[in-house]
Formats: sequence, C-alpha cells, structure tokens
Amino acid sequence: MKNIFKLCLFSLALLSCSRDNEEKIVEDDLLITKMSSLVLYTNSVSYGNSDLFLKFDYDNEKRLVKKTGGFLSVSGSTGFGGFFTDKIYTSLVYNGNNVTVEDFSSSIDFTVPKNSKYFILDNNKRIKQKNVPSTVISSYRDIQQNFIYNNIGQLTEINTTLPNMPYDPTDPYDYIETYLEKFYYDSKGNLIKTEYFEQKNGVNKGIKVIRTFEDYDNSYNPWKRMYLLDDFFYRSISKNNFRKYKVVRYEENGDVSLNSQQSWTFNYDSNGNIIIN
Repeated sequence: MKNIFKLCLFSLALLSCSRDNEEKIVEDDLLITKMSSLVLYTNSVSYGNSDLFLKFDYDNEKRLVKKTGGFLSVSGSTGFGGFFTDKIYTSLVYNGNNVTVEDFSSSIDFTVPKNSKYFILDNNKRIKQKNVPSTVISSYRDIQQNFIYNNIGQLTEINTTLPNMPYDPTDPYDYIETYLEKFYYDSKGNLIKTEYFEQKNGVNKGIKVIRTFEDYDNSYNPWKRMYLLDDFFYRSISKNNFRKYKVVRYEENGDVSLNSQQSWTFNYDSNGNIIIN
C-alpha cells in the first residue's frame, strides 16, 4: 500500500512538472511569426495588396530581428488616419547588448521616417537604457530613458532625461526638465497602472498622465518578445492580455485635457488561449 501511495505521489509530481514545462514552453519558447493586424487594430484598412498581417522574424537566439507590416499615415482629408501596409518594416540589429531599432519602406512609392531608437540591454535581456534622438535639427530634445526593476524582475520605473538640454542655474526661471513613469502590478504579474509625471528639478510639478490596464484574460501573452517595439511595449510587460485601456492626462493646473478609453474583444481557442491569426 505504501508503495502504491509513493507511486501516486511520484505520478502527481511528474504531472505537475509536465504542466510546468508546458507553461514554460508557451511563455519562453513560442515564437509568434504571424499575427492578424485586426487582433489589435480592429479598423485596419489595407493599402495596395496588403493581407493585413504582421509578420515577425527571429535570429538563432530567438531574438526579434524584423517586424513586417505597419501603418502609413495619410492626410486627414482622406477620412482615414492611415492605412495598413506590408511595405513597411522595422529592423532590429543587435551588437552585444546594444540594439538599434529603425523603420524602413520596401516600396518605391513612399518612404517613412526611420524613427531610430538605440537600446542597451542588461544581461537578462531587459531594457536598461533607451536613447531616442530628436527628429528636429537641435539635439536639445534628445531623450535618454533609464529602466529600473524590482527584485523579481518587474519594471517599476522609467526615468527620462534630456541630456543635451542646456541649463542655467543662475536663471531663477530655468529648471532641469525630467520625466518619471511608475509601474504597478496585480498579484498575477499583470500591469494595472502607470503614473507618468513631468518634473522640474526632480519634483512632480507639471503634466501628469495616468494609464490603467483592465479586464485581463488568462491566456499566454503573444507580445512578450516584442518589448523593443513601441506599439507593443505596454502589452509585453504582463503575464496575460488586457482588454481595456484608459488614459487620463492632467495639465499643470490640474485640468483634464484628455480622458479616453479603448476596449478589445479577442477570440480564444478551446484551451483559453488568444487566437492571433
């Protein structure tokens, strides 16, 4: 009887390990190579012969190296904010812990801004620093962001500085301009809120933006490996997938200048996992 009891315990342990391994495969090893743009962008309109799919390529280390597909901005007089096209792609080039992310067009009909971003990753492949050159002639608005994590690996703060911005300490009206974004999670490891502050000499005195992320599912997160892409950054942070997003912007005088929300209705398979194709 004791042997049977031990065998049952051993079988349960194996089953538990098997389930843990299955979950680990989903979270760590699954590479999303194709995703319908309609999963997130429900009002996508095709440009040319685009099939409305985002495509993703990876290297031998399972690092994202290319995203194909994106939105082409057009004049507001057309009645559309933009069109989805497969003639736009984003390249991710790795050099050790440094990553360069830039946008390109594969069409002879139009070009797109590079929107260059330069990342420094830590040894755990998390973002340590992000540098965004200004798109205007002056480098005064070049942005440097530093990412801070807690002891369980969750992102807790992004500190933004303008390292090339001149500052005159003898001018009583001048100040050092910085920004702080703080991140908050639930017990499941899902991002529930961020607080973004404009700072003057390190004090929260300017614009404040509150983002909330709600109505999470229990599915795996297909955007986990896409944290270097701005479109998917907030989604990549969580274990599961939020289906409701709110943003409220407060001006320096406390007035609300923006109050909006967006919801998504995802489709799921019989196992409760999100369907992305």
